[in-house]
Amino acid sequence: MKKYILLTIGILLGFNIYAQTAEEFLNSVIEKTKSYEDISIVFNYKMINKEAGINESMSGYGSMKGDKYLINVSGQELISDGKTLWTHLIDDEEVMISEVTEDSNSSPIAIIDSFSENITVDFVKNNDANITTISVKEKKGDTFDKIQISVNNKDLKIKNVHVFNPDGNEFIYEITNFTTNQNLPDSMFTFDETMHPNVEIIDMR
Repeated sequence: MKKYILLTIGILLGFNIYAQTAEEFLNSVIEKTKSYEDISIVFNYKMINKEAGINESMSGYGSMKGDKYLINVSGQELISDGKTLWTHLIDDEEVMISEVTEDSNSSPIAIIDSFSENITVDFVKNNDANITTISVKEKKGDTFDKIQISVNNKDLKIKNVHVFNPDGNEFIYEITNFTTNQNLPDSMFTFDETMHPNVEIIDMR
């Protein structure tokens, strides 16, 4: 679940680019995302499973600065300064601390880089002339069935991301705010224990 969220956030944070083909589109996403000093988004999130009768909605937000990131969605806050990851379960008042290694780097950029070598990208027909939609599929593996991303042609900013999983779950993320280069402080990407005196700290390092 956490990996799906991080991958999707990485896509949400990155798809504000110009490209002519689906492959160029995706390659430009990674480079364009890395070129920003920092990025922040606000989004609406929906989980659907038609067979199970699930249709849940909520909102979330995320920020990224290099390999640092903060993501808040579904009662969970993920904070990383690039070296340490704090997983804050807000309702449970619990924080798990783990070390970020080369093999366990879960930053949005790192996940996009790892997935980019194992996917195919195609344009999808869209009846709205103002919107372009692409479909991302894995060459090998079953992490997800496909991810569809819709982009506004006028400003080339993401409209929504629709993730289809093998278990029948669908996750839809719709961006409501996209801002860049705000000079975000590094302190934003660490968990301040003094601000949460009642939180149980579980150090897994």
